[in-house]
Amino acid sequence: MRTARHSTLSILSASLLISSITLSAHAENKQSTHHYNEPTRGFFLEHGMVSGTGHASVELHSGSAGLSTGGGIRLGLPNSELILNGGKSTYDKNEALLKWAMPDFKPNAETKNVIKWSAIGGISQLGIENISVNNTNFNHLNQTNIKLGAAATIKADAGTFTVSPLLIYTHGDLADETFAELGFGAYVGVIDTKAGLFSLGFEANFTSQSHTNNQFTLGGRWAYNERVNLDIIPVVLQNNNFTSFPGLVRLNVVF
Repeated sequence: MRTARHSTLSILSASLLISSITLSAHAENKQSTHHYNEPTRGFFLEHGMVSGTGHASVELHSGSAGLSTGGGIRLGLPNSELILNGGKSTYDKNEALLKWAMPDFKPNAETKNVIKWSAIGGISQLGIENISVNNTNFNHLNQTNIKLGAAATIKADAGTFTVSPLLIYTHGDLADETFAELGFGAYVGVIDTKAGLFSLGFEANFTSQSHTNNQFTLGGRWAYNERVNLDIIPVVLQNNNFTSFPGLVRLNVVF
């Protein structure tokens, strides 16, 4: 059952967070002379832009509160980006995902800000022996997921804002259903220093999947230099809530 308490608390926290830091973030952003290559994703949500041909990065993640380790590869291709993620749990899904860049959209002639958006398609197949998922033991588990949707992102001053609607079909031992997800993300640069750019972000992902709560995420990103990015995500509220530090830690290294 979805909990209104978690929804209200998380959205209120994000609103206060963004409103309190936007002015200082804008000032720091104007003074920045650094160049950073952040991944084309938030914490869990994909952004609307793609990295482009010749850009590649690898990712590793680990964390407290019983989170497992895993990793991925992000490869820039002509007008697209291929993402390969490996893992078995909720936070390190096994999947191949392709983002295809669509023409930029400009809301009106006066604005300098454009909306970058991409079509998204993904597939994952998991087959494993003797595993426990959500306190249920499986001698052999099979699960196939197909994902179709899009992501749109706009940058305004020091803020980045993303929306991503998805339609997901899942078939296997865990579930057989088709459901929709709608994700929102807001990320704001707080301060740019000699040690890198520090940002804060909030994500909300609303789902129609049975027996699954909406997910709310609060975390930070440290863009250490032009090659290294570190996400620290201490709050994820969903079916199995956790609040810990450092929580889920994701390292992205650009080649």
